[in-house]
Amino acid sequence: MIIIRSIGKALPAKKVYNNDLPKELDTNDEWIRSHTGIKSRYLCSKDELCSSLGERVCKDVLKDAGVRAEEVDLIICSTTSPDYAGFPSTACVIQDKIGAVNATCFDLIAACTGFLYALNNAAALLKMNGWKYALVCGAEILSSLVDWKDRSTCILFGDGAGAFLIQNISDAEGNEKKGIGSFVSGSDGSGAKALYMDRTDGFMKMDGHAVYNFAVKVMTEAIQKIMEKEKLTQDDVDYFVCHQANERIIQAAAKRLDFDMNKFICCMDEYGNTSSASIPIALYDMKKDGKIKDGTVIVSAAFGAGLTWAGTVFRF
Repeated sequence: MIIIRSIGKALPAKKVYNNDLPKELDTNDEWIRSHTGIKSRYLCSKDELCSSLGERVCKDVLKDAGVRAEEVDLIICSTTSPDYAGFPSTACVIQDKIGAVNATCFDLIAACTGFLYALNNAAALLKMNGWKYALVCGAEILSSLVDWKDRSTCILFGDGAGAFLIQNISDAEGNEKKGIGSFVSGSDGSGAKALYMDRTDGFMKMDGHAVYNFAVKVMTEAIQKIMEKEKLTQDDVDYFVCHQANERIIQAAAKRLDFDMNKFICCMDEYGNTSSASIPIALYDMKKDGKIKDGTVIVSAAFGAGLTWAGTVFRF
């Protein structure tokens, strides 16, 4: 059984509101809010690294759980904005910074779906190897990947990190009704050009209409599939925590499912789209706000470049 021991988030100090964005973008707060639900985002300074955010959040979750870094068996960092182009992995840099000398480390690239992909991999590796603890971190500095003259992308994204410390416990130690449930996932490489990094200029390129249609479709399907797999009804689920890209996408998925929108968490207004960090950041805020209690059931779904998608369930 794999349980979530601790959840954390780390943000840059600089908070940028819509009206603070470059005037040459020719947009405004009302337009951005009405089309995306985003009011602000946090942006890193030029000397902040992906591993810096990862180090902070991983230290926080270890401290919160009362677990020493030396006890960690595995670190997976999901990121599209690593410290180094190619290698070494950001997970290895984080390992060194936090002193997790016994951990196996690697990065995973699945864009905004990355955290759930990484979590699935971590859970499987803990079970297969008999390991006890894994740090699963989504860390992103997306402000370094967008063209700040391209209104279609730069207004959407923010920087940040979120992480879980997960633990492998025996069935005898735990409650079978708690922990991380099964996963569903998939990919569609035919849609790779809908959202990609252009090697010629190093900037993100996005077909917004294509991404929107894909996102609504696969978020709906992922939620349906994981609920069917876990034999859950809408009444069994306390909250739906989806990738925080655009409020309209979440609203459209909820409408298509005919589910209560009040059960869907939306926090992109504060952070923008933080890619693979968005789900753990949302869950951290929910825990801090008292929304996660003993017995809380959460269905989570994500979509991202690749194109990729995934879903799972958390029982607290």
